[in-house]
Amino acid sequence: MSSDLGASRWGFREWGVLGFAVLLLAVSFWEWFGITWGVSDQHGERTEQSTANAWQASTAWSLAVLLGVAAALLWSLRGVATTSRRSRPAALALVVFGIVLTAWQWGILYSIGGTFSNEVEVTSELLSLDDAVKPEEQIGYIPRDNLFSSHLPGYNADVRPGLYIALFLLVLELALMVSAFLPRVPLRRNSAGQDAIDLANQNDLSAKKDFP
Repeated sequence: MSSDLGASRWGFREWGVLGFAVLLLAVSFWEWFGITWGVSDQHGERTEQSTANAWQASTAWSLAVLLGVAAALLWSLRGVATTSRRSRPAALALVVFGIVLTAWQWGILYSIGGTFSNEVEVTSELLSLDDAVKPEEQIGYIPRDNLFSSHLPGYNADVRPGLYIALFLLVLELALMVSAFLPRVPLRRNSAGQDAIDLANQNDLSAKKDFP
């Protein structure tokens, strides 16, 4: 394992970790949290929504993305240097911390009770995204670092697919890193199989010698 850690060439793990980090960075600009609400006014009934990506919704999620990317860059030092003995465990720790931060922010979402549908219908014109005087007075306002989960008639606030994908990418990145520390199991062949391979190699060499 020590020779593998000190190698100075790129392998599938380096490319895989770097690829997952690039995808993580791209997904961070997708929707991680969103609010959907029903509106009933003179224009009829419709559904509106507001969304936020990782950078807009949460400091913890933003830091988790940065940790995932930084871990990939640190892990990639193997391809250009022989200092991976220290950089690789550090990269592993960064990814674990990123996963913990992502799950922690998701886990602390609090719930709102009560009935919201009637309020949405009455104040839909006053509290629309365009007409509210203050951002915090808007129905679709997403408070950064103070996210909440609510599932009420006419109103829904919760995490979006971007979070699931990002968490999955972080786990894949971690799995690739962990696999580098696992001991390699040598392949074993039975004697009959090895004899057959040796005989085939000898026949091949004989055929090449006989060929003019």
